[in-house]
Parts: sequence; C-alpha cells; structure tokens
Amino acid sequence: MKKSVGIIIMVVVVLFVSFFVIVPKGEKDRMNPFLNVGNVYVQINEDPVVDEGRYYYDLTGYDEDGEKTELAFSAGKDLKEHAFLKITAKGAFVKGWEEVQAEALPADVKAKFDM
Repeated sequence: MKKSVGIIIMVVVVLFVSFFVIVPKGEKDRMNPFLNVGNVYVQINEDPVVDEGRYYYDLTGYDEDGEKTELAFSAGKDLKEHAFLKITAKGAFVKGWEEVQAEALPADVKAKFDM
C-alpha cells in the first residue's frame, strides 16, 4: 500500500514539473488564477518577424503604473511603425490589442516613452 502511494505521488510530481517545463509561459499565465488582466502600452519600434502570414513582435511595454514588461504577440498585418498599442494581457498571455493615440497614454507611461 505504501509503495503504491509513493508511486502515485511521484507520478503527480513528475507531471507537475513536466507541465512547467513544457508549457510556454504565455499559456501558463493564461491558466493562472492568481494573475490579473491588465493593460500594457507598447510602441512599435522594431520590424516584425514574418512567418506564414503572421507578424510576430517582441516588444518592451509599460503597465499603467509605468512598470516595465516584456511581451511577445502576433498580428495578422504589419503594424504601423511608431504606433502605440494598448495590449490587454494576463502576465505574458496577450488577450488582444488596439492602436491608441499618444494623448491617450497614462502619464506614467508617457514618461517612460520620453514624451
């Protein structure tokens, strides 16, 4: 009996560790009930990587309090250079994005973008 309980516990631990090693960070954040959904503001300041009709971006952004965040996301079109985006994110998981004007950025974010 003790041996089978030990084996079950080991299997559960191996599955748990495998989950954190194999599953990408964005997917883990998507499932994490302890992370809140928030807005991150980025500026398109680099060229995307194009793969099979998708445009992939790795950008540095700032949340509404001015805290730095690294985000990776894709779009179905090439986004305008120097455009500002408001990205709805839960950790590294990007739920969606919309283009915003510089005037709509929070004050702490404007300071980070040297505006």
